Amino acid sequence: MTYSVFCGVCLAICVLINFDIFHRKPTVNLSSLREYRVFVISITIYFLVDFLWGIFEENKLSIPLYVITFIYFLVMGFTILAWARYVVNYVGERGPFGKAMLIFGNIFFLAEFVLLIINHFVPILFRVDFETAAYTSYRARNIMLYIQFLLYVILTIYSIVMSIKADSNKRRRYGAIASYSIIMGASITIQIYFPYLPLYSIGCIIGCCLLNSFVINGIKEEYKTALEQSRVLVEKGQAELSETKYIAYSDPLTGIRNKYAYVEEEERIDKLIAKGEMEDFAVVVFDLNGLKHINDTQGHDAGDAYIIKSCHTIEHYFGKDNLYRFGGDEFVIILKGELYKNRHNLLNRFESFIDNSVNTDLPVISSGMSRFKKETDNTYHAVFNRADKIMYSRKDVLKEHQTN
Repeated sequence: MTYSVFCGVCLAICVLINFDIFHRKPTVNLSSLREYRVFVISITIYFLVDFLWGIFEENKLSIPLYVITFIYFLVMGFTILAWARYVVNYVGERGPFGKAMLIFGNIFFLAEFVLLIINHFVPILFRVDFETAAYTSYRARNIMLYIQFLLYVILTIYSIVMSIKADSNKRRRYGAIASYSIIMGASITIQIYFPYLPLYSIGCIIGCCLLNSFVINGIKEEYKTALEQSRVLVEKGQAELSETKYIAYSDPLTGIRNKYAYVEEEERIDKLIAKGEMEDFAVVVFDLNGLKHINDTQGHDAGDAYIIKSCHTIEHYFGKDNLYRFGGDEFVIILKGELYKNRHNLLNRFESFIDNSVNTDLPVISSGMSRFKKETDNTYHAVFNRADKIMYSRKDVLKEHQTN
């Protein structure tokens, strides 16, 4: 009964410390979590089988004891295979040693299976007397344990050597492998000479507890790294999106917003007007006088310089926010907030400057302003049309001044 009690305690501890591993599906992008989950499941099954073995042996149930012993050796072989796969994945060993580990794990599991088939006809691993239910171990069982012991010795030495020249993250992983290997090596050594003591299970659970602390901390670090990488990618994506949007919505000549941005803003305002949520705003429409004449007589480079200079003039008085170039010589600005409240003063100062610029080398810019009337305006375009008409009236006045 003592044997099964120890194994039952090992089983309970294993389930408790690895509850999240059982309960949650492993995340694909964590390099070794899936292999660790397979290894832990195999160890848990081993504890269960060892627990049942103790009960059947204690109660002298010969046939169940034979069956569970057969399963015992088979599961033990699979735990070695799962352990080998986990070690290779956990430390990222892709060289000759990693390949050798995987080959060994597969051969060991296959060897256990073949020996069990042979053992059914000729006892070489174990024997259960069907009359007395007496269990007897044989040489092949000890040989398989010696091979496992040799595996853990090699793993311990290799992990210690590799940890010396590894970085901090790899050093922690090699330390976990070495610690588990030392514990298992010691447990197997004693188990060989005391087959009725659950030392293999005890070694497994001690090693699993130690390994679990390494793995869980590693998972936390990998999650932290993954989150940080995701954050960097999101920020990079947002920056690229903002840059792309800036390029798509910017006028390449003046650097202010272009017609695409203007159309989008017009649609946004129309939606707010339809909902009755649009705040007060005013529209100022600008048109550059004489641009065609400059292009025809001085060339398009001079015309571009004239557009840029005109844009800077508008920016000087009205600012750059919500200023759009929506045509070759046409600009529009949407005044909101403080600019809206101060709209008359701004426009008066601007038009006074333009009046003084007539018949000089400075830009001559026609302008017209209209405010949004909540009672009558159902669309942005209604406001724009009024401002546009005022702008053309202003244009005629400026032309008269230039003629004179």
